[in-house]
Amino acid sequence: MELKNMENGKKARDMKKKIMAHLLLPLLATVAIVGLYFTPKSVFGCANRGLMALGVVLLATLGAVASTWKGAVLKGRGENEEANWWLLTTLVLLMPLVLLIGPLG
Repeated sequence: MELKNMENGKKARDMKKKIMAHLLLPLLATVAIVGLYFTPKSVFGCANRGLMALGVVLLATLGAVASTWKGAVLKGRGENEEANWWLLTTLVLLMPLVLLIGPLG
């Protein structure tokens, strides 16, 4: 019985690590874009805010390319569950680009 509880605890810990690494950490780029959008122009200036936003979007897009590559490699090896996490990371990392082009642009 105790061994089963330890296995469930390990699975829960692994799931928390995956959520942190593949969802919450990449979501920081989206939070940064929204934060820059609501920052007053008097703080950084209009041009500097735009350059910072472009920098965040560029880094997030490069991360999305890398995570897509990692997901494709893992999918080719047959590790579908891990590949799906990386492809989810790709979608999260592309949100700043979508926000910059769409509603916040």
